[in-house]
Amino acid sequence: MTDKDYDVILDGFNKRYRAKKIVNLWISLLILLLGISSFCYGLRLEPLPLHFRFLTVDGTIFTTIGAGVFLIVNLVEMVKNTELTKLFVYYIRLSSAVAESIVFLVVFIAYLSHDEKYLPLYDRYDLFVMHVLIPILGIATFLINDSPIGKLTPLKRWNGTWFVAFYAMIMLILIGADILPRDLIPYPFLDFKHNWWGISVGTFLEIFGGAYLIGWFLSECNRKLSWLWFRGIAGNNKKKGVK
Repeated sequence: MTDKDYDVILDGFNKRYRAKKIVNLWISLLILLLGISSFCYGLRLEPLPLHFRFLTVDGTIFTTIGAGVFLIVNLVEMVKNTELTKLFVYYIRLSSAVAESIVFLVVFIAYLSHDEKYLPLYDRYDLFVMHVLIPILGIATFLINDSPIGKLTPLKRWNGTWFVAFYAMIMLILIGADILPRDLIPYPFLDFKHNWWGISVGTFLEIFGGAYLIGWFLSECNRKLSWLWFRGIAGNNKKKGVK
């Protein structure tokens, strides 16, 4: 293989790399706009402090913030033609994907319960966006578009649980400061003022453990799937005569 052949392959790699960044940029912008619009739509139906009590709403906020951060990173990378993805940014995206995976699980469990209040998912714009569109976009773009940072060690996998800590902090503030009335607490295990504290702690530990496993699974899938963008570059050039 000559230097010219290497240049052809490198050029193909660069084109795929920029295409990946452009797709990621537009998806991040879409998530940002969907997140802001769905949150604002929900505010029309419920006052601001109470709007934060649902895991799905806070998951949308967390993912929207992550999309905004990654949008800026992608813009800088496109302009300077360099890779700026750092561990902090990767962990935000990983934790956002974990958050949306948890949202999917919550919705799935709610539907299995056949509770009528969970069934009109497609009747409201904000519910459809928060429970369907953003989770699909957030998980898919992380798996395929994010640049992997290698195999995560068992300790580093805990970085995928940032959202769980984010949600726990919000609920501790809302319930601990009596901002959220008891009858509006969305999940029974959160009523730590009236239940035995071990129920809340134990449930959150289970959620942390589940988020840890989801984060590990997603990071491994990201390592495998992110390279699909560059699949066949060398093979395609061989067909064109590059040896």
